[in-house]
Amino acid sequence: MSEYVTIEKADNQAIADLITQRLDQSGIPCVLVPSNMAAVAGAAAAYAVRVPAERADEARELLGD
Repeated sequence: MSEYVTIEKADNQAIADLITQRLDQSGIPCVLVPSNMAAVAGAAAAYAVRVPAERADEARELLGD
């Protein structure tokens, strides 16, 4: 299995979902990793968007980083 790296941080679940949707539409697998405060903050929690290391540059370019 490939190592996943963080390519973006989202301030809330809505933004994280939009980023995930863009990556999915481009065929780039991704996972959302909630912050430690996710259980307390709910939808307002921050998330790290992670992709396979070998696709990180492609994902960053797609997202405009």
